[in-house]
Amino acid sequence: MKNIPTLLQIPALRNVLSGRTTIPKTELRNFYQAQSLSFNEQLFRRALYALEAKGILLPLGAGMYAVKEKTSSKAYFSYHPSKQLSSLDQVLRRAFPYLDYLCWETSLLHEFMTHQPGQGMYIVEVEKDACESVFNRLREKYSSQVFLKPTRNVMEMYVLHQTDPIIVIPLISQSPSTSHKDIPFPKLEKILVDTFANDNIFYAFQGEELSNIFTRVFDTYWVNERTMFRYASRRKTGKKLAEFIHKKTNIQLALQEKNNR
Repeated sequence: MKNIPTLLQIPALRNVLSGRTTIPKTELRNFYQAQSLSFNEQLFRRALYALEAKGILLPLGAGMYAVKEKTSSKAYFSYHPSKQLSSLDQVLRRAFPYLDYLCWETSLLHEFMTHQPGQGMYIVEVEKDACESVFNRLREKYSSQVFLKPTRNVMEMYVLHQTDPIIVIPLISQSPSTSHKDIPFPKLEKILVDTFANDNIFYAFQGEELSNIFTRVFDTYWVNERTMFRYASRRKTGKKLAEFIHKKTNIQLALQEKNNR
C-alpha cells in the first residue's frame, strides 16, 4: 500500500493546479491514474481525503474542487445567532419538541448590501400542517409582531412597520439545513435561493441589492453550487437562478467552468 506523500504526488499536482482556481474531480482522477497503473478508486478516495485534510483542495460539489491556495480569502459560512433568535428558538423548542423547523434572521444578509434595511425579520419555517399552530403560539408570546404567510400587500402595509417582525412560512421538504449553537438553521445555499425565489417576503432584498448579496456572498464564503441548484430545482426556480447569476452578477460558477471544459 502506498504511503500518503507518495500517493499524492504533490510536486506534479501543483504543476497541474498552477493558475487554477477550480479543478473537476474527473481531471484529478485522470492525473492520478497517469501516475500509476495500479491506481484504483480506493486510492483515489484516500488521495482526495488527504488533499482536503491538507487544505490543498476544498469540495464545491457537483464534482468540482477549489484550489485553496488561489482562493484562500474565502471561508466556510458560520453564524452567531442573536439573543432574540435564541429566545425565539427556545419558545419553539419548548412548545413543539418534535416539530421540524428552521429559523433565521435576515440581518445576516445586511453586510452584503449597499443600502441597509430599516429593520430585520425573523423567519420561522415549519411543517405545513403546523404553521397555524406555531403562529398562534408565537402570537401569545410576541403579539402583533407575528405574521403567517404574509402577502406582498401585508408586507408593505403591516410587516415593515413592525419592529423585529416574525414571519411563519411552510418549510419546503428536503431543505438544506444545519445548526448554529443548536438552533436549526437553513444552510447559506438555501437562504440565497429563498431570497431570490420569494420576492414577496424578501422584496426589500431584490433588484441591485440581490445582485450585491449573491456577488459578495460568493466572494466571501464557499458556496456549494450543487446544494444550491438542487434546492432551487425543488423550488422550480433553478433555470431562473442560473440566468440571474449569469446576467446580473460577475460570479463564475464552477458548474459553468466544468461544462465549458
